[in-house]
Formats: sequence, C-alpha cells, structure tokens
Amino acid sequence: MSLPVVVKRARHAKDLIDRDFDRLNLVDRYARGAHRAPWMPAKANAEFKDLVKRSIVNVSALAVEAPLNALRVQGFRKPGSGENAYEWAFWQKNRLDERQNAVHRAALTSGAAYVVVTPDPRKGRKEPAIRAYDAISTVAVYTEPAWDEFPVYALHVPEQQPDEDRTIGILWDDVARHTVDLDAEPESAVLASEPHGMGLCPVVRFSPAVDLRGRTRGLVEPLIVSQDRLNQQTLSLLLNEHWGAHAIRFGTGLAPAERLDPETGDPVRDPETGEPVYDVPSLDPSSLLMAPNSDARFGQLPAMPTGDLLASRRQTVEEIMGMADVPPHYLAGSNLVNLSADALAAAETSFKRFLSTLQDSLGESWESVFRLCALVAGRGEIEQDESQVEWAEKATRSLAQAADAMVKLMQQGVPLAVALRKVPGFSQADIDEAVKAAEEAARKAEAAEAEALKQQKEAARGVDSENRRDPAGGGRVPARAGSAGR
Repeated sequence: MSLPVVVKRARHAKDLIDRDFDRLNLVDRYARGAHRAPWMPAKANAEFKDLVKRSIVNVSALAVEAPLNALRVQGFRKPGSGENAYEWAFWQKNRLDERQNAVHRAALTSGAAYVVVTPDPRKGRKEPAIRAYDAISTVAVYTEPAWDEFPVYALHVPEQQPDEDRTIGILWDDVARHTVDLDAEPESAVLASEPHGMGLCPVVRFSPAVDLRGRTRGLVEPLIVSQDRLNQQTLSLLLNEHWGAHAIRFGTGLAPAERLDPETGDPVRDPETGEPVYDVPSLDPSSLLMAPNSDARFGQLPAMPTGDLLASRRQTVEEIMGMADVPPHYLAGSNLVNLSADALAAAETSFKRFLSTLQDSLGESWESVFRLCALVAGRGEIEQDESQVEWAEKATRSLAQAADAMVKLMQQGVPLAVALRKVPGFSQADIDEAVKAAEEAARKAEAAEAEALKQQKEAARGVDSENRRDPAGGGRVPARAGSAGR
C-alpha cells in the first residue's frame, strides 16, 4: 500500500478520535467517580464547597461492575470436547486470565475496546502478541461496521507521547503495522512499517451493543443525567442534615455582658468608636441562658424533615438500577430483605438475560481473537470453526443446590465434565482434576471387578478339575443318609 494512502487513513482516523474524545472522556470520568459538581451559589463558602464534594455518590459505576464480576472466560473448546483448543495456550501465555477484566471494563464503560493480535518478534514471530486499547485513544474503520468481523484499518494514538512537539500514532491495516507522525508532511509522515503477513487488519472490536449503523453504546453514558440528579439530591440532603436537621433554640431581648478591664474594673471601650465592647457568650448544650429583662423571649425553630428528600433520592437510585438492569438488592438500602435463594434468583432474572446478551457479544469477539492467534501460529487460513468461548458460572446459588442439580444431571446421562461446569466456583482446572480422578476411580473399579471375576473363574475351574480326577466321589451318598431308607 502506498504511503500517501496510509497517511490519509491515519489522519481520517485521528479526526474520528478527536470527534468523540470529549464525550468518551466524560463517560470515563463518570465511571471513575469524577463527576460534574452539583449546582452551588457563586459565593459559596468553604463549608458549602466541602459538602458539594461529599455529595458525589458514584452509583453509575455499578452498571459496569455488576456484570463485570460475572464475565470471566475460562475456556475455549469445541462442543463435546473435554479439552481446550490449541489456541488456549496463547491465552495463558499472554496472561489474559487477569487482563480480560480490563478489556471487558473498557468495552462496558465506553462502548468499545480493541484487541490487536500480531506476531511476537521476541518469539520468532511464531506466537501471537495480544494487546488491548480503549476507545478514547483508538478507533477502527469498517466497510460495513455492523457486519464485518475485522476492520479495514485501525489507529491508536498513545496518551503518553515520546515527544511533545509531535503526535505519533500506530496504524494497522491488512499489510503492516505503520508508525505515523500525524503532524508531519505526508512525504515524511510514515516513520516505520512492519509487515505482519496476516492478510487482514488484525484488530477485533469488543462492544456490549452494536446497532445496524455500526454505532456502539456503553453502559455508563445513558445514566449520566440521572447520576447528576442523584448528586444534586444528595447535596440537598446534606445541606438539610448539616444546617436544618436539628432544632434551633433562640432568645431575643437579651442584654450582653460588657467586657471589663481586669485591673481597673471599668468597661472596655472600642478605641475607634468609643462604644462598649461586649463578650460573646459561649453556648453549648450545657449552657443555661437567663434574662432579667421581662421583654426577653425564648423559643425554638423545629428541625426540617428529611423524609421527602430521602424518598426522592431512593426513587432516583431505583431508576438508575432499572436503566442499568442491575438487581435492586445489589445496592445497600434496598427494600428487599430476608429473601430466599429462589427469591433472589427471581430478582436477578432480567440481569441474567442482560448478562447472556453481553456474553454472546463479547464471546464472539474473543473467538475472533483466537482465530487470529491460530493464523499467527501458522495453523491455516482464518475459518469459522465450531470452537466456542466458555464462561465461568457465576449464578446466585448455594453449593448444596448446585451439587443437587449436578447429581440429577448425571442421572440423566450428562457427562461429569459438563455437569461440573454448572457448579459455581469450579475453575476449568478443578473440573479437569475431578474428571481425571473420576476416570482413575472408574479404571480401578473395573480392574477390581475384572480381578474378582478372574478369581471366580479360577475357583470354578479348580472345582471342575477336582471332579474330573475323582468322578466317583462326586456321586457318593453319606452312610447315614443311605441307611435311612432301609
């Protein structure tokens, strides 16, 4: 591919990154809890500003963390196979057991994340190197964004640049990995090109939802307006609790005490105005105020109620939970209390359906990553095989319930390896070890049964040989038995 085309593509992709930068950066801030401050007066004092800081309650982050805890890839295998596919070894070598959470979090937060699979030069280019990037600094361009598995090209602009005077980007296409200076003239913009030999752009997009126009949608952005309203309601509640939640006692018509000179006993006067200086009384719950003046009045201002503010705030929280498909009992303060396991499972029905949708979408992306790994390893061209990603079981069930279900499945002829996948907390290594132990126990049982059968046959063969050596002995009748008939 000609260098001017590479530069043109890189600059077009950079424009796409700049177009969405402010929006995606705002989404990222809300996911991390760096929200826009609630409204406050222009001349707010330090005490008011401190209450504003305390009013930020990052409920929108739960929209990402709740499904993220249940999204964990634990295998890649063909249906009916008891072992992971060959490509699973590259998953382990690239430490994706740990790093998959970062990919899922970026995809759920911003609406897209990108995984790049290229030959690893440190390993003779025979093994894949897998790297992941977020949507704030990366974009992929497709011919048909809603249908294409791989893009035409993709650009990543690192946040930390080696030189502040220029912007360096990495562009992948179906030929090479290009390092491009986005601020240089077209003739000198391409700094390096490293052919990868894969015949396609080795970039895979991860997204929780893609519509028919190729637009992606994250889980945080739809909640920003409701999150701002929740923060404002929390500020109103804090202001009420801080200044109006307690009864205020007051007194009028009180005569303050004049400050006296300790040496002369005369009243102290202000040097500028000549007026007496009065001592400000120190008031606390133990203070008792008395007034000799009959015109003095004492009273109390009632505390301001907080019930309406709490109810309004609770309604907003429930609204956010509903929009995010998060079960209400995932957040402390829910009205769901003392529920059984069946009731909790029913409360999570919508969340489980949503989780299944996420697994379908992200699972297809991981399968594309595995196909790229096979291509790098020289195992043939890209093809749609039957291997599928397996997700860890993260259901809300007790171990006793899971064990009971597993036994019933096995009674219906379901293999042990398949039944154990329904048990929460069992990793693939645990399943493999259990299956191996069960197979070993079955072999020992078969060997013991065969040995017992062999001994029975040998014993029977010995009795038969004895009868052949002494044929008369077998038909003798004891004397007592024979004399009984005389």
